[in-house]
Amino acid sequence: MHRIVFLERDSIRADVRRPDFAHVWEEYPLSAPAEIYERLKDASIAITNKVQLRGELLERLPQLKLIAGAATGTDNIDLAWCRAHGLAVTNIRGYAVHAVPEHVMTLMLALRRQILAYRADLAAGK
Repeated sequence: MHRIVFLERDSIRADVRRPDFAHVWEEYPLSAPAEIYERLKDASIAITNKVQLRGELLERLPQLKLIAGAATGTDNIDLAWCRAHGLAVTNIRGYAVHAVPEHVMTLMLALRRQILAYRADLAAGK
């Protein structure tokens, strides 16, 4: 059975869907560097957002099979070490799939129609 540890649950304001396979779930609001090894020593899956997971620590966690990034970045994870040792790393999928393109289109229209200049003129009483 998998033991999943979410190292910093309070860093993500979202509902987190639990996997549908057999597992034990542990989550901590935050994890200080001195707490990470103890929390992950029996985990097969680690979920992190900003906690640093470097090779020196990861080599002490041979049972770890997956590191799941809870956001878009992976700069807090030693990807080279993970690649060299077959440790899988993922991050959030589908992040801002709709919001970013909508924002880009809105900015294009605002620039084309000079919305900010128009707003400034209105505020100046023109």
